[in-house]
Amino acid sequence: MGLLSTVGSLAGTYFGGPAGGAVGGMIGGALEGGAQTAGGMQQSAAAQEAARQAARAAQFRPVGITNTFGTSNFGYDPQGNLTSAGYTLDPRLAGAQTNLLGGIGQNLQDQANIQNMGRQYMAQSPQEQAQQYIAQQQALLQPYRDREMAALGTQNYNQGTTGLSVAQGGTLDAANPYASALFNAQAQQDLQLAANATQAGQQQYQFGQGLLSSAYQPYTAGLQAAGATEALGQSPFTLSTGLASSGANAGANAGQFMTKPAYAYSPSGTLLSSIGNASAGIFGQGSNALTDYLRGIGAGGGITSSGMSAPMTDIYSGDIIPLGYGNL
Repeated sequence: MGLLSTVGSLAGTYFGGPAGGAVGGMIGGALEGGAQTAGGMQQSAAAQEAARQAARAAQFRPVGITNTFGTSNFGYDPQGNLTSAGYTLDPRLAGAQTNLLGGIGQNLQDQANIQNMGRQYMAQSPQEQAQQYIAQQQALLQPYRDREMAALGTQNYNQGTTGLSVAQGGTLDAANPYASALFNAQAQQDLQLAANATQAGQQQYQFGQGLLSSAYQPYTAGLQAAGATEALGQSPFTLSTGLASSGANAGANAGQFMTKPAYAYSPSGTLLSSIGNASAGIFGQGSNALTDYLRGIGAGGGITSSGMSAPMTDIYSGDIIPLGYGNL
């Protein structure tokens, strides 16, 4: 109480009755708030420890898992930090994968052969392939047609119609009616062959294109099968990291409850707020007297019986009260 009375008296000397008492009360309140600093420091240390615990709770900590397809594994340093991660395939899957990858070379050879075959089919244009088709079909039909002509000659001979001719009209010469019927049937066959030849030429060219497009299928099929085997072996690793992520998220949520503010009391903030309120009450909203007074203290000036020119160490026993600057 002696210090507060001294400060109040000095403030009264500077400001006069009510102002001095108010300022003395405000400064005294700040000093009392400063007595809580030790408790605030303890709370701050507790908050730091809570933050460390929250960080540990939110740390990513995967654990090894083993299932039918493989085993996940993780490495840590002496401080518990994750340094490596991986997985091991089940021996049966590893063997299957070795066989699949071992056939890649043969698959590449098959791919080369298929491509060569496709280029052969595409070596001719669709028109050239159509002509080749007609020639091939007619070559197949020729023996049959020869037998038909021989049979017709025998028929005419037996019927006595060998020299029979019938006018065909227009610019066509007279012809044996049986022979005309045979030739017309063969001509109709040739027209059908021509239609089929166009389609056959297009199909053959497209077939060659298809071979080129599918040439890599044996190779990609082998890689896909090996990749599917690898994915099965990765399942323990995926499960491990998923569990670790869930644990880290849960720890982070729990950590929010550990890191509440360590203290809510600020002596300097309370002092400044009190001074502002008192200044308005004592001097009026438009007064700058108390503001100027505080600026003098902040600049190193103190309160003496003659004014604000002396440093604060003149007040009592060399103690310094840095009002408005730093922690009280």
